[in-house]
Amino acid sequence: MTGFRQYFIYAAVVAVLFFAIRPEVHAASATHASHRAFYEISIGHIDQGSPILDARGRMVTEWRRACEGWTTSQRLAVSMAPGEGEPIDSEVTLSSFENADGTEYVFDSETRIGGETVELVRGRAAREAPGKIGMATYEEPAGLSLDLPADTVFPVEHTLVLLDAAERGDRRAFNHYFDGSQPEISPLASNAMILGKPRDSTGGQFAQFGDLTARRWWPIRLAMFNGRASRGGEEQPEFEMTQNLQDNGIVRSFEFDYGDFSLIASMVELEELDTPRCD
Repeated sequence: MTGFRQYFIYAAVVAVLFFAIRPEVHAASATHASHRAFYEISIGHIDQGSPILDARGRMVTEWRRACEGWTTSQRLAVSMAPGEGEPIDSEVTLSSFENADGTEYVFDSETRIGGETVELVRGRAAREAPGKIGMATYEEPAGLSLDLPADTVFPVEHTLVLLDAAERGDRRAFNHYFDGSQPEISPLASNAMILGKPRDSTGGQFAQFGDLTARRWWPIRLAMFNGRASRGGEEQPEFEMTQNLQDNGIVRSFEFDYGDFSLIASMVELEELDTPRCD
């Protein structure tokens, strides 16, 4: 599988995992919220010669605080209309658990195109502590394992890095990123750019969601590279994405950029979820 289909699948899996909230064990100054968010997906810009002319879809993401860490479940479904041929229907479902102490990450995801499974990954990653080398072991594909460099971050931890960098006023953040998808190029090399100072919430379309979106937020541009490629400075990113990330971890909107076209996901509904009472 090549071309825009591959990039769409990969970006979809990674993007929904980027909707991570900071666990209390890592929290510095930002607050956090368990939530369920609903997004509508539509076409963004279309350049001449684009292989895609239109797109429509929905995404539901749920991030729930557990006593030991965070559990997630997400579903994304998109239909894209190419210049020629029938619409391309894609679906991504995933669930994961990340320990609050950063020592374990468990993942299970499936990507389907036209009803056919094109990627199925299931396994766990473990290490002694954040900042230590680790290993990912897959149940599917069976027998696969990956070494994780010491600077590897899991999805919740990645959002922590971005928010901490934004709070400090940094412009960039670099690390390796692992969520379980695309094992042949993982862990990915992540290059994040924080685009300016925080924006204050000023009502508008997000006022309908109440206090959960009455927060400061930053636009953050993410470029994800093949983590196994040589770093000679000439590599092209596997995909790029811009997300409007609030200081409580909720993403207002994001845009996948494929060069010839882009997809935009806009929040249309938001629910706050209860947090557990832990001893």
